[in-house]
Amino acid sequence: MSEPTAGSGAEQDGLVPVKPVEAELLVVTGMSGAGRSTASDALEDHGWYVVENLPPQMLGTLAEIVSHAPQSIPKLAVVVDVRSKGLFTDIRTALGALSATGITFRVLFLDASDNVLVRRFEQGRRPHPLQGGGRILDGIAAERDVLKELKESADVVLDTSTYNVHGLATAITELFTDTALWRCA
Repeated sequence: MSEPTAGSGAEQDGLVPVKPVEAELLVVTGMSGAGRSTASDALEDHGWYVVENLPPQMLGTLAEIVSHAPQSIPKLAVVVDVRSKGLFTDIRTALGALSATGITFRVLFLDASDNVLVRRFEQGRRPHPLQGGGRILDGIAAERDVLKELKESADVVLDTSTYNVHGLATAITELFTDTALWRCA
């Protein structure tokens, strides 16, 4: 039996093997007040299908469904955060299980300085989801503790401290459009 040679078979007939279409999956997380909603809006404006506040345990199921029909949802962004309370503690397990399936994904972690986060919560007159009856800064500290490992393992960490809403939307657009550099990594 002879060895196949370059330019033989299907390639010689002008047919080139095509890599199967794979959906892009982006997990968006980070500090409350750092701009997850703005990021998800910007992604949606550029053709991403966005699911917000998904419990981490459902991440694998959703990714599996999308991986079977990548033409239907070629770009999926899933926003997960501490608002899912006790369910959020399983995020590392959920991401590990997702990795084990072979589904490719990236993690975007949005952050901002404590001072900026406090100012944003005060301006919005909303409590931090983890502050309970304490101060906003206490909630921020508790959230930083919960998110520490996730931030360290994220593919992209974006500090939004100096961004306004429009600046953050522009940064997200530059990072996650079809010509973005992150896809080449």
